[in-house]
Amino acid sequence: MPDKKDKVCIGHIAEIYLYEYYIAGDRPYELSTEDTYGEHTKKGYELMGEGNYVGALNEWLKALDDDPVSTEALLKIISCHKYLRNIEKEYEYTKKSYDFCCTRSELAAYYRNLGWYYLEIYKPDVSVACYQYSNLFEKSEQVESEIHFLETATKKTYKEADIDQLQKILAENDIPLKANSVTLALLYKAGIEAYETGMKEQSYECFRMVYDLTLDEEILEWMEKAKGESDISG
Repeated sequence: MPDKKDKVCIGHIAEIYLYEYYIAGDRPYELSTEDTYGEHTKKGYELMGEGNYVGALNEWLKALDDDPVSTEALLKIISCHKYLRNIEKEYEYTKKSYDFCCTRSELAAYYRNLGWYYLEIYKPDVSVACYQYSNLFEKSEQVESEIHFLETATKKTYKEADIDQLQKILAENDIPLKANSVTLALLYKAGIEAYETGMKEQSYECFRMVYDLTLDEEILEWMEKAKGESDISG
């Protein structure tokens, strides 16, 4: 009897590479012809808007089941756990999200979510380091708000630390200092395959994500090459 195939809602070559490496392994799978992922995300957004975070969490978990490498679903699951004060679950999914951070914005969200966790477990110095480090990837008003809250609660002023100081604190707590190199390699390979098979727009998107996190000039050349041979505007 053949192995039952997992059915997933994945449409982009970058997600396929990530899914095959991090999730599927040798397990067979097939791409769904139905957009069940979209149905669950739509409902998830609606329920979050209504303040029904238990119901929303259920929908976002179903969405993640449909697309196990979706940072959109992971970030919303994390957000729901924050609202529901599920501290360890927030941390569990934050750690899980790291492998799928493909942009500076997503990586910044990863560090902000760690900042929230360390705040909740009463490690303010680590929390501040995570929040300040996130600002290196994307500025956020949330960071200033959280640090101000910490300063009020601890009656301590947290000055902007330099990168070396921040990285020392993160490293001491086993927190990665940059994007996952394996993920970047997978995105690069996906970009090359997409380019060689004529999917120039998806190729451009893969290289754009890698460049966003590395600023590598060779990747920029690939980006421009793929863009120049596609219908991408701007």
